[in-house]
Amino acid sequence: MVKKILLGILVVILLIVGYAYMRTRPSGDINDYKEYFADDTSAPSGSNVKVTFFGVSTLLIDDGETQLLIDGFFSRPSMMTVLTSDIRSDTTLIADYLKKYDMSRVKGIFVTHSHYDHAFDAGYVAKMTGATLYGSESTLNIGRGAGADESQLKLYEINKDLQLGNFTIRVVPSKHSPGISMDNDDMIISEPKKQPASFKSYPEGGAFDFLVSHHGKTMYIKPSPNFIAGALDSLDVDAVLLGIATISKQGPEWTDQFYHENVTALEPSVVIPIHWDNFFTPISDELVLLPKMTCEADKDFEYFIQRTKADNIDFRILQGTKSIQPFK
Repeated sequence: MVKKILLGILVVILLIVGYAYMRTRPSGDINDYKEYFADDTSAPSGSNVKVTFFGVSTLLIDDGETQLLIDGFFSRPSMMTVLTSDIRSDTTLIADYLKKYDMSRVKGIFVTHSHYDHAFDAGYVAKMTGATLYGSESTLNIGRGAGADESQLKLYEINKDLQLGNFTIRVVPSKHSPGISMDNDDMIISEPKKQPASFKSYPEGGAFDFLVSHHGKTMYIKPSPNFIAGALDSLDVDAVLLGIATISKQGPEWTDQFYHENVTALEPSVVIPIHWDNFFTPISDELVLLPKMTCEADKDFEYFIQRTKADNIDFRILQGTKSIQPFK
C-alpha cells in the first residue's frame, strides 16, 4: 500500500515537472531563422551608425564618436531567483560588459520603462560610465538608489529633440504590451530605489519609444509591442527596431493593425525585431526565444517574415552581442 502511495506521489511530481518544462521551454528555435541573422563586425564610418543588441531591448548605438544606450539590462537573474527572492544588479558582470564592448563613450542612457527587465541595471550603468540617465521619475529614482550623481539624472522632455554628438533623440509616448502588467503599474517609484528588491517593486512608470536621427537618417525604436492609432503617421524612417513578442496572442485583427501602425506607416527599409529573448537566461551570444508560457515567438517571427517579404522590406535578426549598421 505504501509503495502504491509513493508511486502515485512520484507520478504527480513527474507530471508537475513535465508541465512546468513544457511551459518554460523556448517557444521555438531562433536558429530556424538563421538566414535572417545579421552580424556586422565593421566599425561605423562617415554617416553610418552601428547598433549592437544585448537582449530584451538593450541596444548600444555607436557612430564611432558618441554612444547611446537603450535600457542597459545585463544582470538577467534566473526565473527561480526572481520569483523566490529579492534581486540585485550583478555589478561585476555589468563592469565586464562595459569594458568588453568599450562603452566608454556612452553619453546618454534612455530607459523604455521602469519594469525590472528594462530599468533594473540602468542606475549602475550610469554610475559606472558617468553617462546621463534619461527617464521617467521612476527611472530616475532607480538611478538615485544605485548611487548615480544627481547631475546625471534628467527627466524626459516628451517630443522634444535632444542633441548628443551627431545624434538627435526624441522621446515619444508609447504603450506597454497589452495583457502584460503588474498590479502596481499605475504607481510611481517616488524615492530612491535601493537593492536588493523584489521585481514586483519596479512598476512601469510610463512607456516610451525613441526616434533617433543621425546625418539625415532615422531609426525608430519601439521596445513594447503595442501601438497608439495614428501616432506615427507623420514619420518616415529608415529602420525600425520593434518589440514583437506576444503579438500573435492578440488575435489577427490586432496584429494586422500593429503591423500597419509600426511598419506600414513608417515605411522603413529594414525591420529588426527586439524583446524576443528569454531574459531569465544569462546574457550571451546564443539567446533563446521567450518561453511558451509567455508567447508563441515562432508565430510572431513567421508573421513578420511573411509581411515584410510581401512589402519588400528587409527583415534582419540580431543574436546576442551581434551588430548591424541599419543605414548602410
